[in-house]
Amino acid sequence: MARRLRWLVPLMLLGGCAHHQVEAPHAQPPPPAKAPAAKATMVYRFEGIELFGTRKYTREELLAPYLAELPTAGTLLDMEKDGTAFIQALAKGKETIQSRHGFALIRNSVTAYAKDMTLRVTVDVVDLGDEWRLEYAPAPTGSVPEPDGLLAAWSTYLTRMWKLVNTGVISTEDTEPCRAFHCFYGPGHPELMQLEAPLLAGVPTHFETLVRMAHTDQDPKKREQAAYLLAYGPSREEVARALVPLMSDSNEAPRNAAMRVLWSVQEKADRPLVPLEKVLRAIHGPLISDRNKAAGLLAALVSKDTSQRGLILHETGEVLLEMATAKQVIERKPALDILRTLSGKDFGEDLASWRAWVQETRATQPPRAPSPNQR
Repeated sequence: MARRLRWLVPLMLLGGCAHHQVEAPHAQPPPPAKAPAAKATMVYRFEGIELFGTRKYTREELLAPYLAELPTAGTLLDMEKDGTAFIQALAKGKETIQSRHGFALIRNSVTAYAKDMTLRVTVDVVDLGDEWRLEYAPAPTGSVPEPDGLLAAWSTYLTRMWKLVNTGVISTEDTEPCRAFHCFYGPGHPELMQLEAPLLAGVPTHFETLVRMAHTDQDPKKREQAAYLLAYGPSREEVARALVPLMSDSNEAPRNAAMRVLWSVQEKADRPLVPLEKVLRAIHGPLISDRNKAAGLLAALVSKDTSQRGLILHETGEVLLEMATAKQVIERKPALDILRTLSGKDFGEDLASWRAWVQETRATQPPRAPSPNQR
């Protein structure tokens, strides 16, 4: 599971499992006093850098300026001491390729994995001519007051959760017992259960206000927080309806939050709850946080229904194949899950075989509906 570093560049997180309970739990007694937890190590093994999104240049051409600045793959990095220099090296590589080629967007994203203490970089680019990948809904201009201190309560919960993660008290593999339709880590820890009580009690009461905030507030941080809070809503269907519009949000943070929750919502649903065309568009998003959440969501959708296989492969086949070549597991795994489900086959990581299957299937199974992303 990916882990938060203080600096970062977007945090990439895999979706978690969820179930729902609207009643607030009984108050839990404070946990017994413990010796202070050891400070979590910030030493990661740098596993390399990869590039995604260009149709005009080779990966080798664009990554060369980065490789000239970064340590070699396999180097141990103490991010407490070396983090600033590492981020500066990434910024220099970005500046070099932008000055040489010009892109509609370049973004350096760092993903850290707590399980094996590794770190990998993805450089996302959007070519000139592909600006449609950056087209989202206009930024909202409204202002919705915080209902009943719920944003503050969520911030307190999240801050404490990350402290427990970063000191090794809870694991990023621990997502149960989850009392919402989406949970982060250690939801059964006594401290977090206490902090979650106002969310369980307050969100159903203020659900419509939070929906309005998520859709109309000008502050992207509030829209992001509202998206996570909506996971405590009254039903799976209502949560999905509330969050689908945020897949087109102008800011990456609300988009990421909404798709993370929707992925969890869809995984345990007995039928598709998210419009397929929205998910296919999201996979073409400009950032790893867009496509890895969208791919996880698509994997959950096709596990319920593979009837639109032709449309999916015509719309996203090339993107899925590119994701399947990634060394970032948060990209590779959901893409391969989708291909396995759609094909009923398992070629492992044999990309030549997957490409042959995608091309053959697209030739024999045209889209069943007009393509929403034809360019």
